[in-house]
Amino acid sequence: MTGIPQSADIPKDSLISHLELPHPWRAPELARRPDLRARIDWARGFVGRARSDSLLRNGVFSTATQVVNSAFGYVFWLLAAHSYSPATIGLTAAATSTTSIVLMLSCLGVGGMLIQSLPRQDKHTEWSATFWAGMATVTFFAAALCAAGVAVLPLISPELAALRGVGFAAAFAVGTVALTVGTTLDCVFLAERKANYAFTRNFSVGVVKVLLLGLMALAFGPDAVRLLGAWGLAAAVGLGTGVVLLVRHIGVARPPGFSVLIRTARGFRSRVTLHQLIGLGAGLLTYLLPLIVTVRLSASENAYFYTTWMLAALFLVIAPAFSNNLFAEGMHRPEELGALARSAFKIMGAIMVPGLVAILVLGGTMLSAFGHSYSGHAVGLLRLVVLASIPDAVVHVYVGVLRAEARLVAAASLLVGIGIGTVVISWFLLPVIGISAVGYAFLATQLCGCAYVVVDWRRRVSGARAHSGQETR
Repeated sequence: MTGIPQSADIPKDSLISHLELPHPWRAPELARRPDLRARIDWARGFVGRARSDSLLRNGVFSTATQVVNSAFGYVFWLLAAHSYSPATIGLTAAATSTTSIVLMLSCLGVGGMLIQSLPRQDKHTEWSATFWAGMATVTFFAAALCAAGVAVLPLISPELAALRGVGFAAAFAVGTVALTVGTTLDCVFLAERKANYAFTRNFSVGVVKVLLLGLMALAFGPDAVRLLGAWGLAAAVGLGTGVVLLVRHIGVARPPGFSVLIRTARGFRSRVTLHQLIGLGAGLLTYLLPLIVTVRLSASENAYFYTTWMLAALFLVIAPAFSNNLFAEGMHRPEELGALARSAFKIMGAIMVPGLVAILVLGGTMLSAFGHSYSGHAVGLLRLVVLASIPDAVVHVYVGVLRAEARLVAAASLLVGIGIGTVVISWFLLPVIGISAVGYAFLATQLCGCAYVVVDWRRRVSGARAHSGQETR
């Protein structure tokens, strides 16, 4: 009897969409076996094939990285709530929120540029110059923005005067720069199709962060410097882990001369700017929508909104993760970009559909864990946002294609347009229908994004056919 081929028989980096996977209840050779054995054999065959598909492998690792970061972040703040005062937690949360802003402004554009540039460059010449110029750029801007934050934030609010203290400022600066540079290293791993290294690096950050939180509270007593110090040291350990993985498994030459770094940085300015807009377009909603809900409704309504949005965000990280990996794969295999996009759709569908159905059915129960009032106020919003994840997946896959094709203006316009549209529609509808307005706005703009995808794709297909016809003549 012929068994399912093992992973060793599968060509490296073959696409999951090209592989024939017999269903355990349909395959004739499996139907004669007991159901449990058939399913186990089918699962083994699928795992073997999945290991050979770099898009699937890296997409899963990127998604897992987001989940791990969220999980360890939840544990960190939960433990902090039992060990530190609300004032200390609030001050530290303000500092780490500032870090998120610094990270967005410093590394999103450089990270996208590295994914676009590194796969096609010689490892010992151009690759090294691009890598070091990108890292130097990120480090410079992160340090400059840190200094600006330490100088300006205490002037805005007396509550942030702790930033003037040497210990708190040092912990903030070390943590912010380490986290920003480490996130840029994750983009290098993505460019090299090694998302498992990014997962390892982020996992180490989470573990060390939680362990140091307890150790510092026990050894030194709970205060803001210790709490922020645990976070900052964990970021530094994560950066060190990333450097070790980079040197051992990918390799990097010594930095070139200063003039080479400056010349290289000038050469990628326009690409960094466009990738920065793409990243800001994707992250715009997380920072603006809570503010808008508070202004247009109330702080209590924002509590319902923010909790629901963060719950849905665990589901919404899948599409951006696969979009970035499709972008990286497309830079390595541009001739297979269409097949890669179809494969990304299939993989995301297999991952998202069960979760989508579960949230649509059990969304109210999930929200009731935060309190019965959350279910009554926000279940409609949760279902709308989860439904919008379907067109959101279409948009993000197409953005991955656009970035791989170097159509950065189109990608930036698409994501920024969706972000601005969601904010504007929400602004006008919130006083009328409450927090569900954000769900309707998000769904409407994502559907508009899908319409753009269809129109642009058909235009390109028509153009390709016309060009082919002219060549035939």
